[in-house]
Amino acid sequence: MLRELRIKNFAVIDEVGLELKSGLNIITGETGAGKSIILNALGLIAGERGSSDVIRNKEEEATVEALFEGLPPEIESKLSDAGFEADGELVLKRIVNRSGKNRIYVNGGLCPLGLLAAVGGSLVHIYGQHEHHTLLQPDTHLNLLDAFADEPALPRTMRETYDVLAVAWRDLNEARESLEQRRREKNLLEAQAEELTQSRLKAGEEEELRAAKNILAHSEKLYQGCREGEEVLYEGEAALVGRLSKYAVRLRELSSIDRHLQPTVDFLESALAQLQEAASQLRRYAERVHFDPGALEQVEDRLAEIQRLKRKYNASVDEILRMHEEIKRSLNTLEHGEEQIATLEKSFAEARQSAWETAEKLSLVRQRAAKKLKREMEKEVKDLGMPETTFEAHFVTQDEKADAPPFFIAGKKLTERGMDQVEFYFSPNPGEPAKPLAKIASGGELSRLMLALKSLVMTPGVVSTLLFDEVDAGIGGRVAEIVGKKLKQVASRHQVISVTHLPQVAALADAHFVVEKEVEKGRTFTRVRQLSEHDRIDELARMLGGVKISEQARRHAEEMVRGK
Repeated sequence: MLRELRIKNFAVIDEVGLELKSGLNIITGETGAGKSIILNALGLIAGERGSSDVIRNKEEEATVEALFEGLPPEIESKLSDAGFEADGELVLKRIVNRSGKNRIYVNGGLCPLGLLAAVGGSLVHIYGQHEHHTLLQPDTHLNLLDAFADEPALPRTMRETYDVLAVAWRDLNEARESLEQRRREKNLLEAQAEELTQSRLKAGEEEELRAAKNILAHSEKLYQGCREGEEVLYEGEAALVGRLSKYAVRLRELSSIDRHLQPTVDFLESALAQLQEAASQLRRYAERVHFDPGALEQVEDRLAEIQRLKRKYNASVDEILRMHEEIKRSLNTLEHGEEQIATLEKSFAEARQSAWETAEKLSLVRQRAAKKLKREMEKEVKDLGMPETTFEAHFVTQDEKADAPPFFIAGKKLTERGMDQVEFYFSPNPGEPAKPLAKIASGGELSRLMLALKSLVMTPGVVSTLLFDEVDAGIGGRVAEIVGKKLKQVASRHQVISVTHLPQVAALADAHFVVEKEVEKGRTFTRVRQLSEHDRIDELARMLGGVKISEQARRHAEEMVRGK
């Protein structure tokens, strides 16, 4: 629950602090004193967007700070996941700066707006003066019915099964479209596959052919050069091998005289052996080399064919080879496409059955909840001064629309929320048929219907602190007293903070705060103070009797406080 709230430089508030209690906390004050400003400040703690408009005139920043105690486990878990330790207490602080450098703190550490919205929005819920107008939006009715049914597992399962169905439906359609596309491309793919198969391309072939072409084009030059080398080394009259052989004999004789020449002999004999091998290799190479115009033409033709394929496919040889493999895989996939479609159709059928079965279970739960809601709502609004009211939750079908499986069958549209479309119907007069609430309910009726719904739908532990901003506007007398008791009933399960102008409601407070506006030295200040028992009677008397408080108004106020 919200234990303490501090506001500084917010609108006309200079600085205020409220120490709130469990149960019903009431805020009263003259019209225009700034009561709703307090709830607007708490809106920042709940994660609402803030702008520099809220900053008090002549100040640079506004601050709102709230201390919460007794945190729900899911909030502590969410904080822990984000790296914040709560340990049963939580301080949320929001600073709005004129420069736009706004800051948010969770237990002293900076945090993003998203986390504040997730945490603050789970701790505080604000019901403004016009929130009852959400009842005019039929889309909200299903959420209210689900909250009343209080079986959160089924809607969660519904979302999960619907997501599985949506993915299965998408995959099946994509596979069908892909198969159809491949069928249209089949002739082209087969022609390409045949051409590339016949081409017998190999990795590195182009480089090998270019090397072969270069050799064939210079075969005569290679032949003459090798023969010339053989002549120099071995065959000619002045061949190096012959001359060095003669000198080697002479050098061996000299080494017999001086053994220090033996290493030189060894070097010379080794060189002779290598020269002889070089001459032999040149001879063998020359014997192999011959000019063949036909072979050169074949190589050039093959290179021309490779160039044609590269231009046609706008790719290198390696890329064409990879393309060939992809084409073969596509054709193979096409051959097995029907098998893939059959597998996906089976998965889709299972997902569709699961989703519709879950939707039917959820619908049965909702129909039972709708009957119970009708009984309890009619009882609640009777207490709120609407004794002859008929209230119903209608399940809407669209029979005029043709079936469009898997998401629209027999007038039922399947969504992640199930197959139900719910709209609240209402009749305030006996004998008159119920009609859509959004079309016939007046503002006062909507206010009381919303309060009745909130007293039924809210369950302990969901949101710890509820803020009502003049939810009792436009009513009075006996109904005002009943509305106050209804707020008191809600306050038995939640901490409630309510702004009110009704003494019948204020008299039921567990803690009563008054908002007062003062002007000092030409500036307006809004003050908030908690009332003592004696001050409460004065405030209630003011609310009952106006500016001049009569003794009768005081006695009436005392009776209201004692009778709470």
